[in-house]
Amino acid sequence: MNQTVISGNLTANIEVKEVGEKHLSKFTVACNQGDATVFLPVEAWNQKHLPEYLRKGSRVLLAGALRQDQWETKSGERRSRLVLRAQQVDFLDPPRGRAKMENAPRRVGQGSRNAA
Repeated sequence: MNQTVISGNLTANIEVKEVGEKHLSKFTVACNQGDATVFLPVEAWNQKHLPEYLRKGSRVLLAGALRQDQWETKSGERRSRLVLRAQQVDFLDPPRGRAKMENAPRRVGQGSRNAA
């Protein structure tokens, strides 16, 4: 079973890309681990509204599966990194502004699991 739960702060605003008819939200979360900070890239499919409620510095709780990306550089070096494919995003900061407070979800989740 590959299930990961992590909390942290967004390091930058969320980038949303269209991939066919689906939407991919990409961002990085900084998490404290003792004396060190871990930076984890995150992908959330079909949650294109996340930038409406989250921005650089926002605190989130994420649940999803880890995936290892592997590639080879132009010089032939093999590289890899872990990416969290978030299936659930919980907003830990209070909503900003009255209009957003009334409409903001506290949890967003279950993006398409069939996404590439």
